[in-house]
Amino acid sequence: MCNIGMLSLGTNAENRIDIEEIKQRHKIIEVTEELELVETLQAIIILEGNISNLSMICELISKIKKRSTCYIWIMTATEKSVGKLVYLQLGADEVFDLSREPKEINFIMENSLLRINQPQAKANLVTENYHEEELLKLIPTNVSVMMEGNKEIVLTKLEFQLLELLCRNQGLAVSYETIYQKLWKTDTAENKQYRIANVVYHLRRKIEKNVKKPIFIKTVRSRGYMLNI
Repeated sequence: MCNIGMLSLGTNAENRIDIEEIKQRHKIIEVTEELELVETLQAIIILEGNISNLSMICELISKIKKRSTCYIWIMTATEKSVGKLVYLQLGADEVFDLSREPKEINFIMENSLLRINQPQAKANLVTENYHEEELLKLIPTNVSVMMEGNKEIVLTKLEFQLLELLCRNQGLAVSYETIYQKLWKTDTAENKQYRIANVVYHLRRKIEKNVKKPIFIKTVRSRGYMLNI
């Protein structure tokens, strides 16, 4: 089950998707322009009201991208939205206009959400169901990681928390903001990326064979980091 945010800007565009069907598999959370709980969402649907919403939606997309890696879906109120290309350039994953069939929209959303669950299932295997052939296994009681089933590496608290966060989102980019909040329990600080990069550097020195060409911890340019197993 995924958390899907629903942000309405004064339109009945939600009638074009089967909300009840989605509710059977996922949790719908009503949000406002303040973007409450956006960090807990796997996807957010923004329902465009009219052309005057263009600048507001652009601002919302920018805010969401800074705080979350969730899917961003825009439901436009017209068949050919003048803002479609702008929304996509800013980072929206899909823009659904009036020409899109409701079933087509539902299938696209569901297929995207399935991709979220697959890497999470892999991460659970890494942390809970260990087998000798696994490359990486966290050991919380020792604050360490077992590499390739035979090499235990002791980590610092921050290194372990970072690796645990990346494991739980394996295959997905975790933003700098999310990492900083997890490690330092605050959103307000200077040099966020530098402090995170410092932890990543020391962690890579411990688990990567070549720090300059990391295999496990990948840098996602301008966004954050991703665990690749």
